[in-house]
Amino acid sequence: MPLEQLENKFVEVVEDVLPSVVSVYTTVLTRIDLFRVAPVQGMGSGVIVEEDGIIITNAHVVRKAQKVGLQLHSGKKLDAKVLGMMKGLDIAILKVDETDLDPITIGESNTLKVGQFAIAVGNPLGLGESVTFGLVSALNRTISAQNAILEGLIQTTAEINPGNSGGALVNTNAELIGIPTAVIPFSQGIGFAIAIDSVKGLLEEFRETGNVSTPWIGITGYTINPRIANYYQLTQDKGALIIQVPNGPAKKAGIKPNDIIVGLNDEEINSIQLLIQKIVKRRIGEEVKIKYIRNGRTFETFVKLSKAPS
Repeated sequence: MPLEQLENKFVEVVEDVLPSVVSVYTTVLTRIDLFRVAPVQGMGSGVIVEEDGIIITNAHVVRKAQKVGLQLHSGKKLDAKVLGMMKGLDIAILKVDETDLDPITIGESNTLKVGQFAIAVGNPLGLGESVTFGLVSALNRTISAQNAILEGLIQTTAEINPGNSGGALVNTNAELIGIPTAVIPFSQGIGFAIAIDSVKGLLEEFRETGNVSTPWIGITGYTINPRIANYYQLTQDKGALIIQVPNGPAKKAGIKPNDIIVGLNDEEINSIQLLIQKIVKRRIGEEVKIKYIRNGRTFETFVKLSKAPS
């Protein structure tokens, strides 16, 4: 594709996406000393996913906020209500009393390939709408950020600045593929986004029930690939390698660090991202069968999913 055509394509994508991206502003009462509290202003971004006022953003953008507001692409300012959040996925759902909004087209992240173009649209540093361009540089990343361990992330060279959190990471078809969530301090060109396929179960539950009560299995892990398997001399070259098992459902069921989860309810699990996607589509209290490998031997156990910790 000639450079001018490619440039025009990117311009079209941005023009298509901008009306679906909002600026999110929060007010948090913060204690100054023993006797005084003061309002502290926060900022972030959000993405319209339903024309009747449903918006998704990062949970860390609105956590502890006493007041949440947003500004549309048109400049109109609205009060927003937090309908629910899943802190373990760093996703929150907001609602505004407005109709005929411009929802973004939701794409797929499971089909992404390293090297694809990625465009981040958000509100960095409270300066207004901003666009950065880059590549999908890695998939299924796990990082520690915002007081949580986030799994199955998209790593991108599209620069993510403070305020981009909760905005849109899109492909060249103007489809939402991720929600920017974190940047590694003191590094250049390393940003992360929550893969949109991990969020779909949350949206489906909300559409069906009007609530967000995402189930929790209680593990932290990494996706195994042949390179990792060779380096750590693992018996499996795919699956979800368990790193941490806090007090919760998985620990009660006997799952331990270094176990490799390879199946859920007789379906193959080849990544931590796929495991998360399947868990968030379940219900609290539901029992799932987990197939895992420990020291080269295969085991099965049943895990009763619980409510995600706050």
